[in-house]
Amino acid sequence: MLEKFLLDAAYDNEVVAFLNKISKSNYSVLGYHYPNYRKMLEKIDIGKPLYLGLRDNKENIVAILPGFIKTQKEGSVYSSLPFFGPNAGILFDKNSINQEQAHLYLLQFLFHELKNYDMVSASFYSNFYDNSDFPLLQKFIPDSITLDKFTSYISLYDFKLSSSLEYDIRKATRSGVKIREVRTMQDVEDIYNIYKQNCIDYGILLKPKECLKSLVEQSKSINTVKTYIAECSGTVIGALVMIYSPSIASYYLPCSIHEYRSYQPMTFLINHAIQESIRMGIHYWNWESSPSKESGVYRFKKKWGSMDKVYKIFIKPFKDIHFFRKLGRLGIGELYPHYFVYPFSEI
Repeated sequence: MLEKFLLDAAYDNEVVAFLNKISKSNYSVLGYHYPNYRKMLEKIDIGKPLYLGLRDNKENIVAILPGFIKTQKEGSVYSSLPFFGPNAGILFDKNSINQEQAHLYLLQFLFHELKNYDMVSASFYSNFYDNSDFPLLQKFIPDSITLDKFTSYISLYDFKLSSSLEYDIRKATRSGVKIREVRTMQDVEDIYNIYKQNCIDYGILLKPKECLKSLVEQSKSINTVKTYIAECSGTVIGALVMIYSPSIASYYLPCSIHEYRSYQPMTFLINHAIQESIRMGIHYWNWESSPSKESGVYRFKKKWGSMDKVYKIFIKPFKDIHFFRKLGRLGIGELYPHYFVYPFSEI
């Protein structure tokens, strides 16, 4: 007999144990699914956590669905997961429950819970590694809109640097670039100022400072977050925030000072993080998605031997098209920042 229940903070230790257990064979478990990342999202007021669980008759967790809900007077939106859309969806213990059963129970439970809200839409990012959830999400999310996306990753089993990357790393070493982890709040200020300028320069949506502060603070005490700094002659010239699960390293927040780009701080940082990941027994490096396959970001990832995989976003609208057109792109963005509410191409 399986029991559905709301996963609040009281279950954090059990959730960590569950994720650590299944991550040995389920490469869809990401650092974003751990309680510490949820706590960061709460700190920056992304919305209210709505995490759902299934447990067996021994009260062991066998499946979870992480998500957040945000409510405005116009209605509520749900996402698994919001805030720059990391892959999420349903995570389950294949030795305790079959995949279809996990999806059926948790999605039925979710839609039952959503009846308590005046819903606008619900969005679901499919799993990172395993595409077998596509037909199940399609089946159990009725009348959904489906978008195809792609992400890039590296297998770390047989990772090798190209000669051009080896050259860039030697150049960084000759230039006096050194790597260390964050030590002080001044480091956080330095990193955020560099990151903010990068976002301004390239028209990228800015993550709030509290996000960085929270993750850096976590990196001092837990192994799911690490923040690396590239320094030259005592000046912070770049940084990289990584989010880890036991099997996957996720490239989360990179930044560097434009004037020091020729010193190759990002290449140096990424290689350091990759080598650390290999030493930690990590299997895959998750680059996250790119703007397009024509972008410089995508080409940079390809230099590292990256491969592509498809993922999907399933959007369940609870309002008709006229509602979304009335809100408009600007209105949706202002009311529900960091949530995938509705495809703008359809408005």
